[in-house]
Amino acid sequence: MGKIMRVYLCGQDWTESHEEMYQDLPATPWELVDALEKLNLVCEGDLYLQAEEYYDFDYIQGFIPESTTLSQLNELCAVLDGMDEQDRIGFRGLLQSSAFFDRFNLGFDRLMDLATAKDCYHIAADVNSDEEFGRFLCQNGFVEGTDELPEKVFELLNFQKIGKDFRMAERGAYADGCYVAPDGDIPHREIPHGISPPEYIVMLDVVNKEDATKHWPLTLPSGPNEMDSVLKRAGTESWSEVDCLCVDCQVPQLIEAITQVNNVAIANRFAEMLDRLPVEGISKIKAILEVTGCKDLTSASLIAQDLDSYMLSENIRNPEDMGRYRLNYLLSDEDRGLILKHINLYAYGKEIMEQTPTAALSPYGLVDRTDEQPILSPNQQQTSPQMTMQ
Repeated sequence: MGKIMRVYLCGQDWTESHEEMYQDLPATPWELVDALEKLNLVCEGDLYLQAEEYYDFDYIQGFIPESTTLSQLNELCAVLDGMDEQDRIGFRGLLQSSAFFDRFNLGFDRLMDLATAKDCYHIAADVNSDEEFGRFLCQNGFVEGTDELPEKVFELLNFQKIGKDFRMAERGAYADGCYVAPDGDIPHREIPHGISPPEYIVMLDVVNKEDATKHWPLTLPSGPNEMDSVLKRAGTESWSEVDCLCVDCQVPQLIEAITQVNNVAIANRFAEMLDRLPVEGISKIKAILEVTGCKDLTSASLIAQDLDSYMLSENIRNPEDMGRYRLNYLLSDEDRGLILKHINLYAYGKEIMEQTPTAALSPYGLVDRTDEQPILSPNQQQTSPQMTMQ
C-alpha cells in the first residue's frame, strides 16, 4: 500500500483530549481504529483533522471540503492509491472538468464519484491545447470532410476554435498532456464509511510466488477448509509456493513482523491468541510494544501470555496527566485547586516519570508491571522475528 497524504489528528474538544498525532493515508481499518484509541476518542465525530503533507495527488487539496471525515478521506486515498497511469489521467481530467463546469456542486461525494469513474471517460493522448485538439479532431475524421481536404486548405482551418467548441460541448479538459472528457453522466456510487473494528483479526494477501497477479485475501483466524480454498484461488497447491503478506492486524505494530514470518500457520495461531483476549488486553499489548519498540512476533506472543503481569492506566497518557494524577493522590480537592494555579504540571509529571524507571508512557496510557520488574522480562527480550508457538 502506498501513501497519498499525511494528516494531523486531534480531538475537537481540547479540554477533553490533549492527545495529537499524525497518520499517513490510506490507512488500514485497524489503523483507523487504533488512531481513535491513541487519541482517546470514542468516534470520529469527535475528531479534528487537517491535511499536512501530500505525497501524491497534491492537486486535490483545494477540492477537499472542510467537513470531510477521516474515514471518507481514507476511502478517497485508497481509491487514488489503486489507480494506474490511465486512471490518474482520467481522474485529473474529470476533476478539472467538474471544477470548471460544476464548480458549485463539487462536494466530497462528487469527488469520490470522479475517482471511481474508471469506465466513464475517453482520452486523447498527446493533446495539450484547443489547437492541438482541433487538429486531432480534423485529422481523425471527427469533423466531417476535413480529413479529405488538400494540405494547403487543411492548414487554413481554425483548429483552435474547432477544438474549443468540441471541448465546451463535451465538457472536456486537459490533464497530463492528454485531453479527457466524460462519457455521459458520471454515476453516483454509494460507498460505506465510518470507523469501526473489522470482523477479522489479521488480514493476509496470499500471493503466488511464480505469478504475483494470482493472489487472494485470507482473513484470520480461519479454519483448514477456508485456507485450502484461498490457496487454490492463488493458483497453487502448497503454502511453500506462496508468500503470505500481512495487510492489516488488530495490533498494527506487528503488520511487518507477520509478513517477515511468512507462515500462515504461525499467523493463524497468533490471530487466535489475539481473538481470545479482551479489548483491554489488546490495548496492553499495543502499549507495551510502543514503549519498548519491540516489533517481533516472538516477544509479542510472550507478552500476550503474560498480560496479568502488567498494568495499563489509560487515563495517564502524558506528563501532565501524571502530574495531575499524583496531585489527586496527595492533596485534598481544596488544596489541589489552589496549587494547580501555580504549578507546571508537565514539568512535575515528567520528573515523577524520571523517578519511576519501571513505568513508561504510551499513547494508550501508562504501562507498569505488577511485580515492579522491567517492562520486558528477560525471556521476552528477543529480537528474532521467528516464532515457535505451540
